[in-house]
Amino acid sequence: MNKSLKKSLSYVVRGGVATSAMDTLAVGATLTAYAKLLGAGNITFGLLGAVPYIGNLIHLWAAALMTRGHSAKKLSIISALLSRPFYLFVALLAFWPHATGTLGLLVLFLMCSYLIGCISGGCWLPWMKVLVPEKVMGRFFAYRFRCMQIVKVICSLGAAGLLHFVKSTYPDLEIYTYSFLFLVACLIGLYGAYTFFQVEDRPLNIRPDIPFFKQVANTFTNRPFRALLMCCSLINFGFLFITPFVTVFMLNRLNYSGADILIFTLISQLAFVFVVKKLGRIGDKLGSERILTIALYWTILILAGLIGLNYVSCSGWILWLLVGVINVMLGFATAGYNLGLNNTSLLYVPKETATVYLSVNSVFKSLAGAMGSVAGGLALAVCTALTQYLPWSSTDTTAWTLFFLVACLIVVGGIIMTNYLKRYKHA
Repeated sequence: MNKSLKKSLSYVVRGGVATSAMDTLAVGATLTAYAKLLGAGNITFGLLGAVPYIGNLIHLWAAALMTRGHSAKKLSIISALLSRPFYLFVALLAFWPHATGTLGLLVLFLMCSYLIGCISGGCWLPWMKVLVPEKVMGRFFAYRFRCMQIVKVICSLGAAGLLHFVKSTYPDLEIYTYSFLFLVACLIGLYGAYTFFQVEDRPLNIRPDIPFFKQVANTFTNRPFRALLMCCSLINFGFLFITPFVTVFMLNRLNYSGADILIFTLISQLAFVFVVKKLGRIGDKLGSERILTIALYWTILILAGLIGLNYVSCSGWILWLLVGVINVMLGFATAGYNLGLNNTSLLYVPKETATVYLSVNSVFKSLAGAMGSVAGGLALAVCTALTQYLPWSSTDTTAWTLFFLVACLIVVGGIIMTNYLKRYKHA
């Protein structure tokens, strides 16, 4: 590996670290708790979980731009620089809480950020396809994910400590603390855009002689790729059907605070750091499909644990211990999903037309993820409505149990699809 490539890969890691820190401070548990303070309900939680994946639909447009000869590096830099400032607008909503339209503006600002930023995301995977040597792909991305999670741990610990201090000392300022976190996320995101300047801009494998939409249509004639689309889409649907509502469950059903959620997120991230390197080695040796299978089985254990928590009557440190174990498993599963979906997507596409294939896969995967998050919110609302007609049970308890059982069925479908994908060799 030459010196220039080593430098580029080091900045790829730094960019991932910056993005990870930005997302920790502005997405996930932080965004959910912030939205709750602004008055969000289950449907809004589902929409917020879907926003990043709806934005990824722009990946197809990014592919069209790249097939016309536009540089993946330049497109990534421009879109990243334009998308990050929207987090500043989100931060300013704290000064307009519970006013008409606040939640609508929250969704709008996040949508704009992701729609613009996902041009960068659509360029990034094809760029990495030609930059990262295939023989070290599993280990490199495992190392990158590990560094990203270490930074997530640090950011989660800092944010949790700050929120706990503010809530216990100045409770009226809690919402403004979340606003400050979004501001910091904006600044870190701008640094992440800077790292793109330091990465090599290698030519992509494109076919300018074939019309773009014909290239898109040709991807569906590839049987292994069709299997990849079905597998990744179903798994991403299930992952986003479940994960946003684990946080909602802890907030609403178990009555934990935003600071508590960040501590549990920290536990999950530490588990991610612990396991991702081992999963990278498994992927290089046994295939990325094995990683996905492991993650899906872990998810079934998580859902079983959540159903148990739904009926447990203990409190205090015992409940904390049980929730902590579930978050450890969630960290393991998240590592498997992130690494497995990333590497499987890279390995199952032909090198000659990787740009179009990766963009089509990203669009389908993202659409499925967005649908999964929205479907999760709707499913929880439907389950809650149905339990009102069951007088012998607790509405909240039964609704969550039904929701987790539906999620289990989706995960089983993901296991079946992953086994189906194994029938095909890497393209």
